[in-house]
Amino acid sequence: MARSKSRETIVNEIAALQAKLKAHDKAECERIGQLAIKAGIGSIDISDEALTQEFQTIVTRFRAANPEVAQPKAKGRRGSGHTEEGADDQAA
Repeated sequence: MARSKSRETIVNEIAALQAKLKAHDKAECERIGQLAIKAGIGSIDISDEALTQEFQTIVTRFRAANPEVAQPKAKGRRGSGHTEEGADDQAA
């Protein structure tokens, strides 16, 4: 059986994905922050703990209204927990 990828290649791919995730999170922080400022949160006196709790309440409310968002569904055989015989660790 031939090696599909070297360890170094996989480590580099992980680093690239972590950088992509960091950029995504930063963009989401900026978007949510801008929406919060637009809604007037910046002008109220509220502790970080209280604000975090209110954000959690919002998340709970929207997840209850849209249960398909609460639990991401696996797509394809890699995310389903099932692998075909001989299909593990092969490059896509």
